[in-house]
Amino acid sequence: MGNQWFTSDLHLGHRFVAGLRGFDDPDEHDEVILGNLRDALRPGDVLWCLGDLAVSSPRRALDLLGELFDDTGVTAHLIAGNHDPCHPMHRKGYQHQKEYLEIFDSVQPYQRTEWSGHEVWLSHFPRPGFDHHGVESRHDNLRLDVPWLVHGHLHSASPVTGPGMVDVGLDAWDLRPVDQAMVRTTLFGSVGD
Repeated sequence: MGNQWFTSDLHLGHRFVAGLRGFDDPDEHDEVILGNLRDALRPGDVLWCLGDLAVSSPRRALDLLGELFDDTGVTAHLIAGNHDPCHPMHRKGYQHQKEYLEIFDSVQPYQRTEWSGHEVWLSHFPRPGFDHHGVESRHDNLRLDVPWLVHGHLHSASPVTGPGMVDVGLDAWDLRPVDQAMVRTTLFGSVGD
């Protein structure tokens, strides 16, 4: 088995987010994001995408990611985010599962794992009460209140968003995926462990 990688908030085709990231053209934004993924991933690697692949229609993003996953030979899992129509927060989320499962090996709202003897949760959302700077926390009923959490959603400039919480979103990692060793070091170092 290869390396495990984490990323979130790709927002492929999303003009607004591309602009926030300094791109005038969303296609150029997407090329950089996909190129950075391609540069990192190797056959046998596992990629965990923690949500928000696109905004509105996911078909183009799914097609682009499907090609990338086929080319690189990775296993990819999706932890759905609020912009992913397959998330169960959407009344008809179940109707979108099939198209996401054509690309991803699994699709779920969160996942539990164990690192260094600690129970670590993967979720798109940070803990309840945390949201974008200056925005009232939304979707708190969907958030996990756990000691160790790897998440996305915030578009943080820094990966540490609170004690025991690490944002693996592209904005915190120079628009690149981050490997498990770095996430673990950042996560456990976030509380002085």
